[in-house]
Amino acid sequence: MITRREWLGLWTVLAATFMTQVDGFIVNVASPSIQHDLGAGFDQIQFIGAAYVIAFGALLITGARLGDRVGHRTVFLWGVAGFTLTSLLCGLAPNAELLIAARFLQGATAAFMAPQVLSIIRATVSDTEQRAKAVGVYGVVIGLGVISGIAGGGILVDLDIAGLGWRPVLLVNVPIGLAILTLGRLLPPGAANRESRLDLAGAALTTVALPALLVPLIFGPGGAWWLWLGLPLAAVVFAVLATQQRTLLAAGGAPLFPPRVLRARGMRLSLLTVAALFATNSGLFLVFTYYLQTGLGLTPFVAGLMFVPLGVGFSLASAANRWLTARVSAPIPIIGCATVAAVLLGGAAITQAPQDTQPALLAVMIGLAGLGQGMVVPPLVGGILSRVEPADAGAASGMATTVTQLGLALGVAVAGVWYGTVLGATPGDPGVPFDDHATAFAAAAALLAVSATATSVLNARLHRLPATPNEVQPTAAPVVASTTQRST
Repeated sequence: MITRREWLGLWTVLAATFMTQVDGFIVNVASPSIQHDLGAGFDQIQFIGAAYVIAFGALLITGARLGDRVGHRTVFLWGVAGFTLTSLLCGLAPNAELLIAARFLQGATAAFMAPQVLSIIRATVSDTEQRAKAVGVYGVVIGLGVISGIAGGGILVDLDIAGLGWRPVLLVNVPIGLAILTLGRLLPPGAANRESRLDLAGAALTTVALPALLVPLIFGPGGAWWLWLGLPLAAVVFAVLATQQRTLLAAGGAPLFPPRVLRARGMRLSLLTVAALFATNSGLFLVFTYYLQTGLGLTPFVAGLMFVPLGVGFSLASAANRWLTARVSAPIPIIGCATVAAVLLGGAAITQAPQDTQPALLAVMIGLAGLGQGMVVPPLVGGILSRVEPADAGAASGMATTVTQLGLALGVAVAGVWYGTVLGATPGDPGVPFDDHATAFAAAAALLAVSATATSVLNARLHRLPATPNEVQPTAAPVVASTTQRST
């Protein structure tokens, strides 16, 4: 049984997960208020959302490896302290430029905090059955974070607490962070391998390569032409990084990306499946947001509430994962992806319904999509840690979370381009006929259904892999739901 002290420790790291989930969505909902209050341009508003994601993705691996070397609790608490301070800076920012800088620092501190959660859960709960129970709770927290970020952000802005407008959406992290720091003593100290040196060269190259790749994907065709120079730069830096990693390993060093982790049975296929899954999810969130606001004409507040069924469905399915696995013979992740594909095809059909009935039908659609996602995420992403030795848990979780970010950015880019192409206009432009919006959403939903089907096929291939001696029950799911969706 998990003791009361262990549960308090788990809730401490789950609260940190909640914060990172919330911050992936909450600024997007508040963007119009931020733009008006700070007199910011649309490109600055994009960077306010993207800065967090770019810094987070660039430093995740470094944060994970630092946890392996120094100790997961130590790095986690330093990350929480930094996240709390930078959230305060974000909430007090007097202009867009300082808010962008503070959001970048916030993403950087989150990158040191988030990867430790997986390893701390593993160290806290040694019993396989009880760990599976903790995973169910983890999934519920993810769903609550999504709900709070999308719907709660709109509510906080609408309440205009103390006349602060959008600022409480970021300042809310401060009391949560202080509570986590207070309860941090309950966490297991974790093992530290101080004999291995941190791969600073690999960290520096990764910090250049990942933003160079993410920036053009996040901003898409609507961004400045020079942003696309990041793609060839990323290719060159990744090639240099690969050479540097092989050279360091040959010299007896500890590379940032240990080849043994990537060579673990099923690891590369798992990472590919994670990328496909989250690309589908982020693409859905983007086009759903556009269709609700620019197609159906819903307010940002009401559009935010439309995502509540998604979080509820995800939480319920995550909590029921063990129960479903024990009673259903087919692999649950495959069923989950097939469910998402079927629901997306249903979403395409909903566009043919009368306009006034579509919001209710779409709320049911997004709730069922959440159920499908909740069947997939915990067993798929959590299973990645079971493929490596405990000493490599930080590297594996960092890779998984980094691939998640890449999938999120790729999904936004591809779905956004396809939606705009079918629409025949820039999403968000006024004066576009409703029928064009409906056609664009139906086309995007069909494309995403194909992506969900491909993810189901990848899950089937992963399921057929023979078990390895190191494989155990999933421990957690490193999900970061910062989809970088643009406000309209």
